Amino acid sequence: MRKLYLDQKIWSVREKFTIYDDREQPVYRAQGSLFKIPKHFDILDLQDHVVASVTKRPLHFLSSFDLEIGGQPVATIQKQFSLVKPRYELVAAGLSVTGDFWDMNFTVSRYGQVIGTVAKRWFSVGDKYEITIQDDTDSLLLVGLVLAIDYVKRQAQAAANSSSTGN
Repeated sequence: MRKLYLDQKIWSVREKFTIYDDREQPVYRAQGSLFKIPKHFDILDLQDHVVASVTKRPLHFLSSFDLEIGGQPVATIQKQFSLVKPRYELVAAGLSVTGDFWDMNFTVSRYGQVIGTVAKRWFSVGDKYEITIQDDTDSLLLVGLVLAIDYVKRQAQAAANSSSTGN
């Protein structure tokens, strides 16, 4: 089992994240595209090589992202329609993602078996997520998933804030 921590810089124009291990050593960096359509995130190793990418599919009613690891398509992350709990599905990877009512914690399962959990840290500046991974080979998959879900949440919050100030 491995723990990673995704730390979003709160005042970053370009949406930069650093992913640390449990010894607070950097493992990956993630960087979002600036003014680019479709929205795109690169996950880089410590030598600044792109090891994975997450790209939002444009013109979808419910948010949908493509995840590539090592240049190969691995999964599509799709938000599912749900009235109770936020739900996400990883198509082609046999995975499902469920979140709690507040959409702050996620459990990732493969055919009903938990492969990882994600928990938002409440007492931090910016957003910080703790990612617990059962098998290290799923690390980039889970980091990509967190980037996609975090982006959807921030977009929904921005839309809610803009509609509440427009009244």
